[in-house]
This record gives sequence, structure tokens and C-alpha cells, in this order.
Amino acid sequence: MTSIWNDDHFYTKNFKKIMLGLGLFVAVAIGYVTYLSFETRVINQQWAETFTTPKEYWSVVPKWEWKPVIENHLESKNV
Repeated sequence: MTSIWNDDHFYTKNFKKIMLGLGLFVAVAIGYVTYLSFETRVINQQWAETFTTPKEYWSVVPKWEWKPVIENHLESKNV
């Protein structure tokens, strides 16, 4: 009498577990890359809406100067 089930098992249980783990890893990696691409697209879109030219950007940045710490320190010692 012949069996209707496949008695020739090419893949062991350990191999099946490894393949399942690798498949899940690939699925998670694809999901993460897709998330990053959408996130990058949103960031680039926001950047394009808020930033037009470098001249306009630097006109908003306040002007600053170094504090004269050393000069003030030297002046206080001379007093």
C-alpha cells in the first residue's frame, strides 16, 4: 500500500525554522526600508516647503559674535 503523504522529507525541522526566521527577517527589513523611504519623502517635502534659498535662510539666522571672555579676564586682572 502506498502512502499519499510525501515520505521523502527534503527539509528538516531545523532548516524549516531557519528559513522561517530568515523570511521574517526579510519581511521586517522590507518594511523598515519602506518606512525610511516614506519618512525621507515627508522630510524632503517639508524641507521644500519651508526652505527656498540659502540667502533667505541665513537672513533669518541671528547674527552672533564671540564673547570677549579673554579680554574681559585680562582687563579685570589689570585693575
